[in-house]
Amino acid sequence: MSQAQLSRMFDKRVWGLVRPYIKRVIVAIFFSLGASAATGGIAWLVKPVIDSIFVDKAYDKLAWLPIAIIALYLLRGIFQMVYSYLMRSSGIKLVRDSRIRQYNHLLHLPVSALGTETSGKMISRILNDTAVLRSLISDTLLTAFKEIPTILVLLGVALYRRWDVTLLALIVLPAIISFAHRLGKRVKIKRTQAQQAIATLTHRISEAATGAKVIKIFVSEKGLSDRFARESQTHYRREVKIVVVREFTKLLIEISTGVGIGLVIWYGGSLVVKGIITTGDLFSTLGAVMMVFSPVKHLGNSYTVFQEIRAVVERLNWLEEMEEEKDGEIDVRDFRKGIRFSNVSLRYQASGEFVLKGVDFNIRKGEVVAIVGASGAGKTSLIDLLPRFYDPTEGAVSIDDHDLRSLKLTCLREMIGLVSQDVMLFNDTIRENIRFGHPGADDAEVERAARLAYAHDFISELPDGYDTLLGERGLNLSGGQRQRLAIARAILKNPPILILDEATSALDAVSENLVQKALEEMMKQRTTIVVAHRLSTIRNADRILVMEHGRILSQGSHEELLGKSEVYQELYLLYNKGGEE
Repeated sequence: MSQAQLSRMFDKRVWGLVRPYIKRVIVAIFFSLGASAATGGIAWLVKPVIDSIFVDKAYDKLAWLPIAIIALYLLRGIFQMVYSYLMRSSGIKLVRDSRIRQYNHLLHLPVSALGTETSGKMISRILNDTAVLRSLISDTLLTAFKEIPTILVLLGVALYRRWDVTLLALIVLPAIISFAHRLGKRVKIKRTQAQQAIATLTHRISEAATGAKVIKIFVSEKGLSDRFARESQTHYRREVKIVVVREFTKLLIEISTGVGIGLVIWYGGSLVVKGIITTGDLFSTLGAVMMVFSPVKHLGNSYTVFQEIRAVVERLNWLEEMEEEKDGEIDVRDFRKGIRFSNVSLRYQASGEFVLKGVDFNIRKGEVVAIVGASGAGKTSLIDLLPRFYDPTEGAVSIDDHDLRSLKLTCLREMIGLVSQDVMLFNDTIRENIRFGHPGADDAEVERAARLAYAHDFISELPDGYDTLLGERGLNLSGGQRQRLAIARAILKNPPILILDEATSALDAVSENLVQKALEEMMKQRTTIVVAHRLSTIRNADRILVMEHGRILSQGSHEELLGKSEVYQELYLLYNKGGEE
């Protein structure tokens, strides 16, 4: 893609960001024009003040000229205040809306897409990168809409007073523009690098917060601290380079400004000495030119900020361009017949190996089907197809003869409950974590679900009961307590299809006994798919599927498989070694 095409694409993105606030921006521009007119009026009054009062000694004008100047300053101050408020508040709105949009987009990305970037870096893009967008309106556009009209008005005054003196001062403008453009490109590169560094730091913080137990058991605090210090130093150096380029830009603009004003004083002063122009003409022109260079400097500085924003917009666009989950069109609310896997194969990457190969089986409504196999056999990959976390590479999965890809995602997932080994609890109260499965449930329904999950007793013993605030991922609870809350959440959702993915594999015997009771309550009158290593959770299943290397080797009841499946016999012996029947 050519540079011109990239620029046009960027312009469209910027316009798309600004467009929702265009009404506020237009109102702000009117106030900006008022401030610019007041600034021009101040420059215009310099000549009559000097020529009439101090040269011609018309002291009677001392009464109204200062009042006029004070009035102009007052008007300019009011106009600038309203203008700045409208633009800066629009910038804050832009950040707010961008974060909401990015977060909503993140929620609707497929699971496969979420694995392409770390959680910390995604957090950084939504929080840190969007914060830079505030400058798009509150700095870049604010400066442009404020300073460009001011420059034009002041140039008009200066050219009217003495065009040749003014044009001499403008010789340095091309140099200012060139400096700002060249150094702005460097700032854009440095900003991209700085945002990448802060994303890495955000990820490190996230790892430290969620992996505290692992870090401590391996005594890795010192190594992680040193690594974070090194990466923080990298971010510091990149931010400092941005500051250096910004300040160097300001220095070059200051030098150019000094040259321009020096030329005005030299040439204009010689005209005053020769009697060609009056002192008032010179000071009016000089005042206007000096006032022109101030907004020109602001524009130059703002251009470097604009280049930083370009880098951020390109980073944010990476997330927004990720394709959301593909939804179906069929609205099915009832589960009537069963589930069918028709010659299903799956691979996660186009060039990768198949993790599922030709899987073909069906599950009748109300049936309990267990899936067993060694680690890596494809069990979790298989059940991930049912809620459409992934779509099959070949073949199809269907419910009641409807291909899952044709169903609306909300309808499909409302029919499915999932309890897994890795329980996800939110930083909220126990009540709200259970209610997450059914947001409209009342307190009585929440308590009933907790009782069925054998969670009510331990919840009642907590200081705040159901209003106890859980920490991140509920790590202030035991594994068994977290599992029972997850089961309560699924019970409250009341889905017709239930998936149990290693729900008891990490529990001790006491916790497993309670969780197993809760699961048995939940499985009543539901179609259930059980993935487990422990025999106690699968031996009473209606049917057991034995998997190996992504294929179903055999299926049948516990007794049938003991007689015909060597793989199942080996698994059974392994379970017995673990102390199970």
